[in-house]
Amino acid sequence: MKEYEIDGWLRLSYPEHYEYNEEEDHVSFYSVEEDAQGTLQMSIYEAEEAQAPEDAALQELNTFLGEFPIDIKVAPSVTDQSGGMTTAYASGIEDDMYLDVWSLTDGKRLLFLTYVADKKTDEKLEIEAIVDSIEWT
Repeated sequence: MKEYEIDGWLRLSYPEHYEYNEEEDHVSFYSVEEDAQGTLQMSIYEAEEAQAPEDAALQELNTFLGEFPIDIKVAPSVTDQSGGMTTAYASGIEDDMYLDVWSLTDGKRLLFLTYVADKKTDEKLEIEAIVDSIEWT
C-alpha cells in the first residue's frame, strides 16, 4: 500500500496499482490496471461552525443526492463512528453509472467522497479499503 497525506488534515492508504491526481478542489484516486472501472474523488471542506458529526455527515449526503437525478439503492445512513470520525454512506445509479458516496466528519472538518464506475466489480472492495483507511492527522 502507498500513503497519501494532507498535513494537518488526513492520511490514507491506497493500493500500489493506483495513482492520484490533485486538482484545486479535489483529489482523484484511480487504478491504472487495464480493467479499471471507476474513480474515487475526494473533496475537503471546513465548516464555519461546528455541527454534531452525525447531522453534518447525513446533511452533506442528502444535499448531494437531492441535486442530481439519482436512483437511490442504499439510503443515507451513518455506518461508523470511531477514531473521532463519523462516516455516512449512500449509493445509487445515475445515467447507468454506479455511484457510491461517503461523508466523513468530526463536525468541523468534512471529507466528501464519490466513487463512480461503469459497473459493479471487485474494485469497489479496494475503494472501500481506501475509505476505511482514512484518519485525521
